[in-house]
Amino acid sequence: MTLTYSQPPAQGNDRPGPADDLDAQLPALRQRLLRHARLALRDGSVAEDLVQDTLMAVVEQRDRHRGAASLVTWATAILKNKIADWYRSSTRRRMVQLAPGDENMDQTIDALYDANGAYTDPIPAWQQPDNLMEQRQMMTALDRCVSYLPVQTGRIFMMHQWLGFETAEICERVGVTAENCRKIMHRARMALRDCMQRDWIQTKASA
Repeated sequence: MTLTYSQPPAQGNDRPGPADDLDAQLPALRQRLLRHARLALRDGSVAEDLVQDTLMAVVEQRDRHRGAASLVTWATAILKNKIADWYRSSTRRRMVQLAPGDENMDQTIDALYDANGAYTDPIPAWQQPDNLMEQRQMMTALDRCVSYLPVQTGRIFMMHQWLGFETAEICERVGVTAENCRKIMHRARMALRDCMQRDWIQTKASA
């Protein structure tokens, strides 16, 4: 089962419009960005700060933005850049503490993933969401499952899956070895697989 973290499909027409429409969209946009930021950072105050910076950038650059991207997509891209910069700042180094049992994890982990790190047991076609409403429901379930991960595990998962950091950079930024990073990602995937099996796939199958 490969779980790729991405933002839910935008609802409705949220393409950039007249400047006077922006004020009406900001509250909902702020809540959406905060959800992403809290999952990626696991630090409420930093999430608030970076979302505020993002919204200021959206307001300041609104008149210059003429792209085809929706407001949500555009603002999320700005937020992702700000979060990535925060992680890359030399003053933001984060250390990860492993549970005692982590050191005893055997090498069968390697057999669970291919050379690109994808889980070798794909999601059956019947379990895939087949419309926009189901996609949104699945992403809501995935958000909830990610929020259940231990703080540092969730942070590393989001750095890899949402921000697109390579493993080597994650190791450098959070101060873990490649081996430990691999173990943490494995535990995150297993936890998310179990959570999604319980909260999404079984629910969908019984519907």
